[in-house]
Amino acid sequence: MPRYRDQGAKRGGIGLPLVIALMVFSLLLGCAVDHFLLGGASGDLLGSLSGSGVSLSESDLDNVVATYVLDGERYELTYRDAIMENGSLDAAKKSDGSYRVPSAESVLAVARSRVITAEAERLGITVTDEDVNAYAEATFGTTDLSTIATAYGMEQDAAGVLLREAALMSALRDNALSEGAGEEPVPPAEPELGEEVTMTPEYAAYVIELAGDEWDAEAGTWASSDGPFASSLVDYEITPDGASYEAAQQAYYTAYQQHVARQADYSAQWTDYVNGLLGKASITISSLAM
Repeated sequence: MPRYRDQGAKRGGIGLPLVIALMVFSLLLGCAVDHFLLGGASGDLLGSLSGSGVSLSESDLDNVVATYVLDGERYELTYRDAIMENGSLDAAKKSDGSYRVPSAESVLAVARSRVITAEAERLGITVTDEDVNAYAEATFGTTDLSTIATAYGMEQDAAGVLLREAALMSALRDNALSEGAGEEPVPPAEPELGEEVTMTPEYAAYVIELAGDEWDAEAGTWASSDGPFASSLVDYEITPDGASYEAAQQAYYTAYQQHVARQADYSAQWTDYVNGLLGKASITISSLAM
């Protein structure tokens, strides 16, 4: 079955389904598929699907380009579906009135997204309009659907469908994985110039909060000398009443490294989960006759 590797990527040059299907996650999403392993899909795929000189007529748009079987039920995906969920018909239209054939990667992205959302629906997971707006704001910085659709050269209705699917995938991930990566740590407030080594209660509170269980509040010192924070701050004086900006900054670096490690683990768990879902589906891509 087609598998993917969850990896951050730039948004430029990729279709919206590739952005939403893998989320990083940022989470929330500005994530994209790195590549597909196409051994599980049949047909001559990349060579014949969009070979040189191949175009689609208006009547071809509703022909089936791919099928997928999930839990014994067969579903169909048309050229129109694949084109509209990666852009728009106008963008795919050539000067002679014919249409460009969608790539195998884009067809697989749409089929895969539908497999994932089908699992969410099977589990009874739903999203409200508020959920979709929250996802759009977190991912694209706006809830304005027309702005998002225009940025990706899509028809507004198609972009709306994909955003709802993306929010549904996000809800599925929250349901499937027991713990998230957590919030990224906030760096300490910068001191006045020349006050980097001045001990203040504010920086002490910052360090102790980040250290969590590594700090023994009753003893007023580290619970153990070999913890990540205690080890990284061994050269700094830390008391309940004072710590320097430099110490707080070092504590931030330690917390950020832990956050990155949690993110990587969370991403790997989601990748394994999605690959498990795709392993249950059989995706077949058709060839277009030359």
